[in-house]
Amino acid sequence: MSRFRKTPVRAVPSLNTTALPDLIFTLLFFFMLVTNMRTVPVLTQYQLPSAAELQQLKDKSLLVWIMVGNKEEMQLNSDLCTFDELPALLDGIKSEINPDEFSKITAVLKIDKNTPMGTVNDIRQILRAKNILTVYYAAEKLF
Repeated sequence: MSRFRKTPVRAVPSLNTTALPDLIFTLLFFFMLVTNMRTVPVLTQYQLPSAAELQQLKDKSLLVWIMVGNKEEMQLNSDLCTFDELPALLDGIKSEINPDEFSKITAVLKIDKNTPMGTVNDIRQILRAKNILTVYYAAEKLF
């Protein structure tokens, strides 16, 4: 007989990971629900002009979408409007924004390629009067 008594070796319990996929999918589902995926529904029909060189927007916060269709119908963000209603609607958008961020407002113009340039110029004058000075024009890329 030996002097030392043998103690039984204890097995290290394994980590139970059966609930881990459920937890991961629950978190994924939660973040998909709370993420704000804001898109502007298109209510006007337009055909964009073509351009040889295009740039993508880098900062997509504080965008104002103005779409002018082929029948001179106008859309501001997700609302149809007339040309005369545009200044009041822009004032409504600016009233919802923090005054420190007024200079960051960017207008994106999606205008039908057959729209007269006078209409585009009138929209630019309204934007300038409302102190929205950054304007991008949407176009299709030439091949």
